[in-house]
Amino acid sequence: MIHQVLSGPLVRPAGLVSDDDVRAINRLSNPPPVPVSARDVYVRRCRLAGDAVDSYFGCFRTADLPRLLALVQGAPLLVGHDKRSLGVARFFGGSVEPRGAHRYVMPQFYWLRSHSSAEDLRVAIDGGIYSEASISFTYRTPACSVCGQDIRACEHLPGTLGPEGKPVFYWYDEVEAVLEGSLVYRGAEPGTGFELARKRSRVPGLPGKDDFFFTPPTLRLKLDGAWYRAPLVREEDGSTE
Repeated sequence: MIHQVLSGPLVRPAGLVSDDDVRAINRLSNPPPVPVSARDVYVRRCRLAGDAVDSYFGCFRTADLPRLLALVQGAPLLVGHDKRSLGVARFFGGSVEPRGAHRYVMPQFYWLRSHSSAEDLRVAIDGGIYSEASISFTYRTPACSVCGQDIRACEHLPGTLGPEGKPVFYWYDEVEAVLEGSLVYRGAEPGTGFELARKRSRVPGLPGKDDFFFTPPTLRLKLDGAWYRAPLVREEDGSTE
């Protein structure tokens, strides 16, 4: 059994919690004992791992990324891989998506707004103070990219040039479990990291721009003990009504 840790950087588009997010959280195999609603949680997305060669000269096979996404469901988000502490958030849902020349496992994760440290975590992530992430997982075989054998037993050395002049690396074969993801100080695999969750809405009044989406700004206010959210609509200059 081999235990591996990979890491990567953070990026931040804008977003909201959707009804689909809430349903996915409440349908986890070990769901919240008290079902959550959209107003209970913050949600972000995470490029947790991809098929790029990392700084350890290891690489996930593209065909294995859907299995990796399935294994991360319900896993905790820790700080610094500190397994002596409990998670600050939890992974759910997501997809495998292209980013440049590679594809990435992109689960979402949530944490509770009512937690005493919830705002600290949100501000630190969204402001880029917590700027990198890491995956912790177990797998069976480091298969050599040149000969396909266990690289611990073959003649090829990771990071050197192989017979065809290409860098030697190894595949993370037979991945068995994702133990956790973490906020860390430095990453390993290029292109990994976090994003805000995105709830996309079509922009009205833009002919020929059907593929353009945005996240509308909203105003949140409390009235008679209940919270309400309404979209902000910019008026034309000179409007007095």
